[in-house]
Amino acid sequence: MMSIWTREFWKTYWIALQRTRRDKRARSLSIRITFLLTYLVAYVVFVVLMEVNTSAGQGIWNAALDKLTLYAVIFGSGTAAAILIRRWHRKENELLNYSLTGRNILHPQDLSDASPDVRNYLEERALIIASLLSRGASEIYLQHNQLAPGLEVVTRQMQNSQLRENGLWEKLEQAEADLASAADGRWSLEQQNQVSMWCEQLRVLRWVIRLDSELMPLAHFPTLDFSLSREVLGRGRPLSGKPLLKSWDVRIQRDLAMEYTARVIAEFKGRGLITGSPELEGWADEFRAKSLGDSTDYLAGARTIGQLDDDALRRLGFFASVRERYCAYIVEVLNAVRPFPFSLRCTNDIECS
Repeated sequence: MMSIWTREFWKTYWIALQRTRRDKRARSLSIRITFLLTYLVAYVVFVVLMEVNTSAGQGIWNAALDKLTLYAVIFGSGTAAAILIRRWHRKENELLNYSLTGRNILHPQDLSDASPDVRNYLEERALIIASLLSRGASEIYLQHNQLAPGLEVVTRQMQNSQLRENGLWEKLEQAEADLASAADGRWSLEQQNQVSMWCEQLRVLRWVIRLDSELMPLAHFPTLDFSLSREVLGRGRPLSGKPLLKSWDVRIQRDLAMEYTARVIAEFKGRGLITGSPELEGWADEFRAKSLGDSTDYLAGARTIGQLDDDALRRLGFFASVRERYCAYIVEVLNAVRPFPFSLRCTNDIECS
C-alpha cells in the first residue's frame, strides 16, 4: 500500500472521496482510510492529553502509572492497527489495486544494485532527458510568447554547458545533439511535441533511480510536468545513493501500462476513432463491454476511461503507451550486464515515438 506520507496517497484518497457515491471500490477504500486517519488523530489527542495531565502536578506514583498505561495503549493500539491494515491489504480487490492505487506493490527490498555500467548509463540518460525536457519547455514558451526588447534567451547555452560539465555532450544520440545544437526558438512543432514523451520517460527514470519513492499511477491521469527536470539538473552526479529499483517492480508497471493502453485502444474502437482490424476484432469490444461501469472501469483521475472526452482519452493513451514501452526497455536494461540505448530496442517495435 502507498505510504501515508506521500502525495500519491492523498491524491488517491481525494479521488476515492469524489467517487464514493457511485463507485463501490472507492467507497470501500475511502471508508478504510477515513477510519485509519480518524484513529490516528484520536490517538494523538489522547497522547497529548495524557502528557498534559501527567505534567499538571500529579504524584510520582500516579505519573508513573499513567506512563505505563500510556505505553500499554501505544503498544496495543499499534499492534491492532497493524493487524487491521494487513488484513485490509490481503482482502484488497485486485481491480482496486489497478485502478485506484496503481498497484504500486513492491517486493521486499534487495540491497544489491544493478551493474555499475547500467547504473551509470541510467543516471546519464536521466540528466540528458531532463535537459531536453527543460529546453523543450523554453522552446514552447518562445513559440507562444514575444520576448520584451533587449532580452536574450540563453537556455541553449546553459543546458549545453551543463551537459558538457557532466561529460554528456559526446553521449548524446544524433537526434538529441541536433536538438541541443539548434538555436533558441528554432525547434519545429514536431520536435516540441516530444516533450510529453521525455516527461514520462523521466518520470520512470526518477522512480527507478529512487529519486521518487513512487511512480505516479496512470489512475491519477499523469500530465505534462516540466518541473520533473529541475531536481535532476540541480543534483548533478551521482543522482542517488540508493540501489536501483528491481526489474520485477518495473515489470508490474509495464504490465499495468499495457492494460491501460489496451483499454484505451478498446475505447478508441468503440467510439469509432480508429478503424477496425483483424488484431482488434473480438477482444477490443469484449474488453470494453466488460470494463464499462463506475465500479469496474479503469480510473483516470476522478473519472473513468469510458467517461473521458476524446482529447483526454488520447492524452492518457499516449502516456500509457510511452510508459509501457519505456518500462519494458528498463526491465531489459536492469537485467543486462551492459546497457543499450532505447532507440536500439525501438528498431524492433511498431511505434517508438
